[in-house]
Amino acid sequence: MNPKVADQGVGDGYRLIRATGLASLLLFASLFLASRPAAAKPAKTKPAPAPRVDALVVGGVDQYNGPMASAEAFNANAGTFSCVGGLNSAGACNDVLNQPRFAASVAPLPGGQVLVAGGNGVGVLCLNSAQVFNPATGTFTAIGSMTDAHCFAHTTTVLSNGEVLITGGEDQTGNLVNTADLYNPATGAFGCSGLGGANPSTGYCASTLTDARFLDTATLLANGQVLIAGGNDSNGNIVNTAEIFDPNSGSFGCTSLGGANPKTGFCNNAMTDSRQNHTATLIASGPKKGDVLIAGGIDAAGQVLQTAELFIPSSGSFVCSNGSAQGSSGCPLAMSQARYLHAAVLLDPRYSKGRYRGRILITGGEDANGDVLATAEVYDPVAKTFSPVSSMTTSRALHSATLIASGNHKGWVLIAGGIDDSGNSLNSAELFNPGTGTFVGVGTMNLARSSASSAGQVP
Repeated sequence: MNPKVADQGVGDGYRLIRATGLASLLLFASLFLASRPAAAKPAKTKPAPAPRVDALVVGGVDQYNGPMASAEAFNANAGTFSCVGGLNSAGACNDVLNQPRFAASVAPLPGGQVLVAGGNGVGVLCLNSAQVFNPATGTFTAIGSMTDAHCFAHTTTVLSNGEVLITGGEDQTGNLVNTADLYNPATGAFGCSGLGGANPSTGYCASTLTDARFLDTATLLANGQVLIAGGNDSNGNIVNTAEIFDPNSGSFGCTSLGGANPKTGFCNNAMTDSRQNHTATLIASGPKKGDVLIAGGIDAAGQVLQTAELFIPSSGSFVCSNGSAQGSSGCPLAMSQARYLHAAVLLDPRYSKGRYRGRILITGGEDANGDVLATAEVYDPVAKTFSPVSSMTTSRALHSATLIASGNHKGWVLIAGGIDDSGNSLNSAELFNPGTGTFVGVGTMNLARSSASSAGQVP
């Protein structure tokens, strides 16, 4: 039987539940709604003019541990946040989403628009609704729903053709799903034309993952395919399997060296470690260009990992992050410390300049003791090593990390929100300078939020 968040206790739900393998990404509002104070909804004021949007932060969990329907825009030139839709008479952000949600799919679209889809709503409601944000008008517009609901740590990937692939997670019945959805920005709708058409018996798209999974990662490869790695399977196990989505055939299949088990049809073990709540980041320069760095997370034994590995698309294989094959005792410890619920961002050489250009920044998270971290480190794909950088100004996990691709801080990384060591949602934010390897505080968000989703505006 699959573990359900609703079965867990109150108060420490964001921490690792070792007996089930669930982790603090499952900080969901349903555990706390009974204690959330009721308040009359204040009257809205006139919407403010559309703000400058270098990064968009959407939804999340508020200070009362409830899902949010507001969004904020970050102006990198001013270093400030403003409410999308303006402030209400109580001085809080107006609601602009059609449903409160957190851990939603957020993806930048061609032309600067942003897709917001799925996620979790009030009472662990798993959402299939979607909206598109237009930065020119500063408004959200409702669009058609996904063919299936996706929440509880599903994945979102912008494909090379601009379409958006959404996979896995849980559905509205609380079951893990192997379904996928494809959003086409040209038609403004979800459909199955790139996923083998619709299954007439279910109404879902015909192409599905080889097994249901959540708390996994999905990474666009240089060849246009998508690597889907790790997570929890339909039996609640943390796995080291991986599969590939091929947009040309519209199908999913196991990585080439892992292959499929002929008895079960599921993928064989392929990764060097089983992982959930890890990160996966495409390397964009140097001799390892096109490989994927997979770092940290929690393994099947419930241990927080200090290891990392590389996926090599040319061979379909995984190796340790130092480039060596896995030994009898696994990969060596690689990161400066074990962490999960962290964030990882490529310091994209198209935008980032200075000493850390082309490296991968890893920030925050929780360690093996459950302590929320302020530490940060970078992975150098040339040396194939991790090294620490200055710590963040604030300890945080379940935060968002977004590359700024325009404005005065082009190439810097915005770190926003998350939870502190007491599990409280944060409204603080900071910027990472890739030239100096240091963090600097910026203006706070109008509202505290964790498990929010973010997207940058790529020119």
